[in-house]
Amino acid sequence: MLALFALLLPPPLFEASTLRGAHVSAYVISAQTGKVLYARDPDAAMMPASTLKLVVGSSALDELGTSFAFTTSLATDGTTLYLEGSGDPLLREGDFDDAARALDALQLTTFTTLAGDAGSPLAGYPDGWELDDLAYYYAAPPSPLSIDENTVRIAVHPAAPGAQPSLSFTPATDAVKVVNDATTGPADSQDTTNVQVALNDPDTLVLTGSVPADDADDAIDAAILDPARVALDLIAQTLTRGGIHFAATATLTAAPPNARVLWTHHSPPLPDLLRAMWLPSNNLLAESLLDALAPTREEALERERAWLQSIGIDPATTTLADGSGLSAYDRITARDLVTILAHDWNGPNRAVVMRALPISGDRGTLKNKFTAPPLAGAVIAKTGTVNHTRTLAGFLQTPHGTLIFALMINDWMDRGPKATADLRAFQSTFLESFFE
Repeated sequence: MLALFALLLPPPLFEASTLRGAHVSAYVISAQTGKVLYARDPDAAMMPASTLKLVVGSSALDELGTSFAFTTSLATDGTTLYLEGSGDPLLREGDFDDAARALDALQLTTFTTLAGDAGSPLAGYPDGWELDDLAYYYAAPPSPLSIDENTVRIAVHPAAPGAQPSLSFTPATDAVKVVNDATTGPADSQDTTNVQVALNDPDTLVLTGSVPADDADDAIDAAILDPARVALDLIAQTLTRGGIHFAATATLTAAPPNARVLWTHHSPPLPDLLRAMWLPSNNLLAESLLDALAPTREEALERERAWLQSIGIDPATTTLADGSGLSAYDRITARDLVTILAHDWNGPNRAVVMRALPISGDRGTLKNKFTAPPLAGAVIAKTGTVNHTRTLAGFLQTPHGTLIFALMINDWMDRGPKATADLRAFQSTFLESFFE
């Protein structure tokens, strides 16, 4: 029955009203035999959205190895204390408590300067990211010195109607630059607060709109545009509380080669980083893993292209602009995604990949999707969602065996209140057809 699927699937499935005007590409193979079970325009160059994270995650497994971890360290040349990072997107303010304890144990309490090695704050923005996204947490820029996922929660505290609200930040820092152009509206008014990047100052956020006078819990999760300075400010606060003193702080300078390392922090190893990236679809982690492949972004993308070629994919079938899939320039084919997943399945990292991907009805971005039998627990896959794009690629466990699939929908117009439900029904019908 499974071998006959390509003949049995009714073509009208792809003519559903919710897909009117959309472009659909699909490719399905048997994990056990590699036999093609279904193909619809599998070599079309499609916008992948977050299914592109399969590229950076799988290439990192091969290129960096499962023992890879990001490191952050404090070092000194005797007078200056240097905070050095390798792009750890999971570094937290609380991790700096260990640094303070390490310096205290070494009886090192006074330095002339606290410095950090971070490069240009905006060097990490990939080509093709939308300007409207840059102020929000999901578009936080990668940086050698990252902190708290490069996100700050801006709490907006209303005043009297017509007056400017006050702001507070978590983490508490003065290194986040925000122009407060918001106002307080009447009680029960609409909350229109919004945050944008200042066009004339890309290091500054601008808060606009109106917060209701009776809204005590209004908050916006915004991107930290200059993560290095925030990281330096937060470690300075922590070390000062621990009795460590500096005459000056927050100069962005690289440590000399002979600097003595005083403290080192390691991120979780790569298998755990993949779970942290793929389950919630963490964009910053994807960009940070891409940057870990090489000293520059272009070199990292070239290393990815070389890896794709090494597993049998023609790099000319892809356009890689970032690691997360946020870029409007990204393109990849359904066949390429299936080839990557088949490489994972047939290689030594199958278990790592299967433990890190979302599962329908169970975890990650699929926790609340495909929750009814037979798909509940059977779809182990990466999702992708940006405007007009819905993609899904991974593994489907059926009574006939495990399948590897990619289902990519571009130019979907999302018309009407039932559009999302109709699209989900289409995806379910497509996947359930393989259980017949």
